[in-house]
Amino acid sequence: MKPTTRPKPTTRNLVLGFTVAGLLLAGCAQQQQRGRYHPTPAVTKAPEPQKPAAGYGPSYTTFDENGSRWVRGSMAFPTGLRDSSGLLIEKTVPAEVLVGQKFTYDYKVSNLTDYPIQMVTLADRVTSNFKPENADPQPSDTRDGVATWQLGTLGPKETKTVHLNGSSPEEGSVTTCGWATYMPILCQDIRVVKANIQLTKAEPSDVLICDPIPVTLVVKNNGSSGLTGVKVVDTLPDGLTSNGQGSLSFDGGNLAPGESKEFKFNATASKTGQFMNAAKATSAQGISADASASTTVHQPVLTITCKAPDQRFMGRPFDVCFTVGNSGDAPAAGAVAQVAIPAGLTFRSATAGGHVAGNSVVWDLGSLAANAPQDVCATFVSATAGTFAFNGTAKATCAGEVSTTCQSRVVGVAAILMEKADDPDPVGVGETTTYTVKITNQGTADDSNVKVVVTIAPELVPVSATGNGTIDGQTVTFPVVPRLASKDAVSYQIVAKGVKAGDGHTVFKLTSDILTSAITAEGSTHVY
Repeated sequence: MKPTTRPKPTTRNLVLGFTVAGLLLAGCAQQQQRGRYHPTPAVTKAPEPQKPAAGYGPSYTTFDENGSRWVRGSMAFPTGLRDSSGLLIEKTVPAEVLVGQKFTYDYKVSNLTDYPIQMVTLADRVTSNFKPENADPQPSDTRDGVATWQLGTLGPKETKTVHLNGSSPEEGSVTTCGWATYMPILCQDIRVVKANIQLTKAEPSDVLICDPIPVTLVVKNNGSSGLTGVKVVDTLPDGLTSNGQGSLSFDGGNLAPGESKEFKFNATASKTGQFMNAAKATSAQGISADASASTTVHQPVLTITCKAPDQRFMGRPFDVCFTVGNSGDAPAAGAVAQVAIPAGLTFRSATAGGHVAGNSVVWDLGSLAANAPQDVCATFVSATAGTFAFNGTAKATCAGEVSTTCQSRVVGVAAILMEKADDPDPVGVGETTTYTVKITNQGTADDSNVKVVVTIAPELVPVSATGNGTIDGQTVTFPVVPRLASKDAVSYQIVAKGVKAGDGHTVFKLTSDILTSAITAEGSTHVY
């Protein structure tokens, strides 16, 4: 009610009317809180908003830092009490202003509940002696001297403020009345969920054939609905097995939203190549997911060849070499080549990395790349003749062992020495002298078909010969020696008589299998 007498005119808070009497709903859409809601006194139908009658509410006077005096008031809706209301209106106006001076008054509209309230409106009616200039925010509607702001939804404990600016051109009192409404709405959520399943599969992209293939399957409920009867089946491609099985099944049970389960197993390959591995996850809700992964299986394949001289001489060193290669599609780790030292041979040295282990020469080749062969050699020497076999092998991680064989024949060196002498020299006509011929094999190998032929000088004539030598005119021929062993010797003697004076030149000729051409020597005998 408006009093009959008032102190110095000021604008005071009015008792605001709320058109929906006795109605407060703490919450709207999205207000449900796990099956609970917060009702307030309800009505069957909200009445149409009505403009409240002019009146004054509780107020008090304050001063700002500049000493200006302000009148502040508040009112709770719909009951007038904060504890049982949903909306609080607070209003601040200046206690007095000068004619024509611009001034501001404010509304602060606050949600008192812990839940959103919707369709909040604020209305302000001011007497005609107020000249409005602007408002922040601008009103949604202005008609019949009433400005209305559609404030929409106020969140829990949220506050919105409206500022109005204007002036009065004459003395007197400017009266401003404000009121607010809001719509209580009862909302309940119905949760709509979606069943969805996800399957991921992980395995190495490349392995060696001797390595296991670790496979990891992860099934996840990435929907919003719980899943039951979850199963994962992995069907291995031809060439892969796990503990002898080509198909594996895993029971995932029940999965809550966001929950996942992991399954692991190892597969083994029986051949090289690329293998595409597919798996499938299903649930009792009739949904499924597929996942696949690819692994390429590699294998190093070793090769080895041997090269040795066909023939070498006793006491002379010679090399035996091996070429170790990798014709596979992966490096051969820990590659090793070795050759047994044949009995009768002595090891002298080896190329880099080679060493003697037991009765073998061993080379540590490290990781042997594909199509990058390595050559290794060992040096041997023999004090005896014979044929020697070299059995070489090579092996590496994940590669089958390979072998090779080559051989060399070691022979001795035949060295024939022919010595000759005549005694006496000089010799008189009618007298005799004796020629001695000695053939010695000084080498390390036997010689064969050794033959000596002596042609006596014309100043002498052959009389006799030892060793079954035959005399034919001036020529003495000794029988062929089939084999003259190393260090063996054979000697012959020829008795010749001087027949005329002069310097006689006797020719000695030696042939054998080891000699590529005959050895010829002359001996001088003076006959007087």
